[in-house]
Amino acid sequence: MNPHLYKKVIDWIPEGSRVLDLGTGDGSFMEQLVRLKGVRGEGVERDPEMVMQCIDRGLEVHQGDILDGLDQYGNDVFDYALILGTFQELPEPEEVLRESFRVSRHVIVAYVNFAYWHYRWEIMAFGRVPRNSSLPLPWYETANIQFFSILDFSEFCNVKGFIENRRAFFNRKGEVKFLSNFRAESVLVQLEDGDSADE
Repeated sequence: MNPHLYKKVIDWIPEGSRVLDLGTGDGSFMEQLVRLKGVRGEGVERDPEMVMQCIDRGLEVHQGDILDGLDQYGNDVFDYALILGTFQELPEPEEVLRESFRVSRHVIVAYVNFAYWHYRWEIMAFGRVPRNSSLPLPWYETANIQFFSILDFSEFCNVKGFIENRRAFFNRKGEVKFLSNFRAESVLVQLEDGDSADE
């Protein structure tokens, strides 16, 4: 994921928040959040080698897939749940979001925009699935199973009752301010639960 995107996540999260990172990887980003924002952070990660790296960093992490990890927590334990770069890998994205809202008040999602102009061009010009720094693996080795655009994600949120409270769009040069569905390679969105907002 884009480094500008991670900087924006840090900007969005208030000092001292309780944060759950779903798919925390080696824990390097959570370590930054702890250092820069004084968050009380935990992670969920299925890769045992990554879990060990998190532990070596002094982080609390639960090994397992995201839904198994969420099941370990009670209601309203966190202020923020993060799903950064793994959303397009989820077989049950709606269930993951609903469980995330059960344990946290806000959910921040980062995802790849498959309508990015360069991806469109690669498919039209070469007739092949795009490969680049954001999508480095061939299709048969990637964990991605959901291929959607910014417009598709907004439609998903509208249909399922999630509110896109704030969004930011990025390409390799930085933040994208216009024509985002065409020009943005990756997207960051803070979601709110529409059902909770109505209460």
